[in-house]
Amino acid sequence: MPSYWELVSGDRVETESFRFFHSVTTPNLAGFFDQGRWARRLLQMSHQYPVLWHAMTAVACIHRDFMTNTTPITVSRSQDSLQVRLALQQWNKSIQRLQELLSERVLTKFDRLVILSVCILFITMASLQGRQWQAFVHINSGLKLIYQWNFADRGKSQRDEDLDLDVLLVLFTQLDSQARPYLPSLSNSLHWTDKQIILSSSTIPFKTLLEACVALEVHFNSMMQIFTSNSIYINGPDAGIQIKKQQCLIDLTEWDARLDKYLETTPHPEDGKALKLLYARRRLAQVALSMDLTKGELAHDDFVEDYAYMLELMGYILEDPMNSLDSQPGNIDRPQRMSFRLETITTEPLFLIALRCREPTIRRQAIRLLRQYPRREGICEGMAALKIAERVMEIEEECLTSPEFACAHRKWICENHRVTWLQVFLVHDRQARTVMHTREDLLHGRPGREILTTYW
Repeated sequence: MPSYWELVSGDRVETESFRFFHSVTTPNLAGFFDQGRWARRLLQMSHQYPVLWHAMTAVACIHRDFMTNTTPITVSRSQDSLQVRLALQQWNKSIQRLQELLSERVLTKFDRLVILSVCILFITMASLQGRQWQAFVHINSGLKLIYQWNFADRGKSQRDEDLDLDVLLVLFTQLDSQARPYLPSLSNSLHWTDKQIILSSSTIPFKTLLEACVALEVHFNSMMQIFTSNSIYINGPDAGIQIKKQQCLIDLTEWDARLDKYLETTPHPEDGKALKLLYARRRLAQVALSMDLTKGELAHDDFVEDYAYMLELMGYILEDPMNSLDSQPGNIDRPQRMSFRLETITTEPLFLIALRCREPTIRRQAIRLLRQYPRREGICEGMAALKIAERVMEIEEECLTSPEFACAHRKWICENHRVTWLQVFLVHDRQARTVMHTREDLLHGRPGREILTTYW
């Protein structure tokens, strides 16, 4: 049975793109905790809201171009194609319909959920094109709307219809966490919000893994806000930061208890990968918050087992056939096509493992997984992460072979030769410059070493 908008539109290109969104794009947007929002609810909502219909068809065009483009993933692809031009037409129609929606009536809660969904689709479109600045603008706009409309207070009793909002909150919170490392180098014109989602303290078991995911991402975002400031890496944490870290640890301990109680009543969760992802995010937060920053980069050596555990979880999620801790994996790399996911899954953890774990086998396996499974997740670009991680490893391991920089102690890399501080600057919409400083660079006032990455 044709949908309402297939009958109304009468545009063959639009209806074909809508079908592509339904059959191909939706699985890439629906994460482990989606519970049918993208597969059913959003498609149903588009029948009532042309703004959503046109945003979906625009994303479908860009996603089709992303999937079918034959440019090697190591080379920046052209941004001019038939699909891109069609997407621009649909995007303009969606913007026009959005303006009409905002001007014609008092917005209902459902209207507002639709607008936030359109914002997510605009972010998706920007990310698929590698347009970071555009993605930042849409993320920031969506966050401000969430707080303006009082959607951030999750301390109130929840209703079934709030599941749509929970899915949106997970996505916006993850995207905010991904954007945080860029904020110190971005211009102040964005006026990024530092407000946070409010959760009520509770010992009641989670009802679903989605509810657990919302709470964990809020706690993870609180942690990311602590570590956004560059001064923490140069001057160390002050008393205020220590208090915030301790509160995050308390919140996470409460989260552990609620998840354990949920698993006692639901011993076989609906998706094993979803649970593995929660475990990985939880452990990543624990490592960051428990680390003794007075030790500098040497503190990471205390968490090798944690990095190995997270690496194993990433291998499980990616369905990698290898033992993640095999020290001699052999040459199993093969050309891969870039894949896209809206949800934060493997790219960010693998990048952090490759960046901060100096145990050679674990580090190289994380780099292998980044290379073998190139992904763009949210606004996190896997190939850029790979290039940066490889360059950091190269810089740090220079001291192992050069007499001039030979390490005098430590079993892997000495403190002075470890990369301590990374600065990320957007050169333009699809290109970023990363500056890497070792501790020795900072001590002697030397400029860091740079790498330029262009998004595919």
